[in-house]
Amino acid sequence: MTNDDAVSEAARAFQTATERLAGILPDGLHERGPGGALLAVTRSMIPMLNSVMSVTAVPDAAEIELLCEKAAPHVAQLPWSIRLRGEPGAEIVGIAAAHGLRTLTRQPFMLLSLDEDRGSREPARGAVTVRPLRGDEDQTFATVLGAAFGAPPAIITSLYTPLVLGQPFVRAYLAEVDGVPAGAGLAILTERHVGLANIGTLRDHRRRGVGRAVTEAILRDGRAAGARTAYLHSSEEALPLFEQAGFRTRESWAAFTA
Repeated sequence: MTNDDAVSEAARAFQTATERLAGILPDGLHERGPGGALLAVTRSMIPMLNSVMSVTAVPDAAEIELLCEKAAPHVAQLPWSIRLRGEPGAEIVGIAAAHGLRTLTRQPFMLLSLDEDRGSREPARGAVTVRPLRGDEDQTFATVLGAAFGAPPAIITSLYTPLVLGQPFVRAYLAEVDGVPAGAGLAILTERHVGLANIGTLRDHRRRGVGRAVTEAILRDGRAAGARTAYLHSSEEALPLFEQAGFRTRESWAAFTA
């Protein structure tokens, strides 16, 4: 498999993960366009999780427009987005603007091969422990993650319900320092891929290895479950954390939001 193939497979795994999340929610919606682009509406308050998403190297503007039209009645009261690999052309920029999505941001898409065992890591400072959360611990997850990202817990629970966290392909994690909650993160497993999301650390525990400990726990469990590639979208601020864990930026994704 070439490097380009690995990136494309990971991109498709991310698209599939989004589709599966939308599919298990009672009010979720998902539909594929004729070329494989995805309309997924989770009805959460996170714009990236109500989206029209294309993972082809060159997105089809007509397909994007078709799915945006189908999305319109479902996202009228929701934050939503158009997500694409690479640099969007002028036609898609125009389509996004016509639907009120005029803010363009870019996110690094990072990959890590799990085929090679990288060995054990030094334990994080301050007695950091990481454990998976049960589905009924959704409020704990929402409280810690919301505080880590400065968001109301209701935004987190709008998507990560007990139903979602109880799915076998979804796993939430809680990090604790000397028994006190310090951070959280999420993993989604789809066949040979594990996606990392929402790795956050509470302010009082930052720069103590908490995010690294959560990341390593997800990678270890993902490898044990059969994943051979890990992927994530990173903020610029979090890039050093994931680079230290072995991830490398393979491409940049574009996202249009209001």
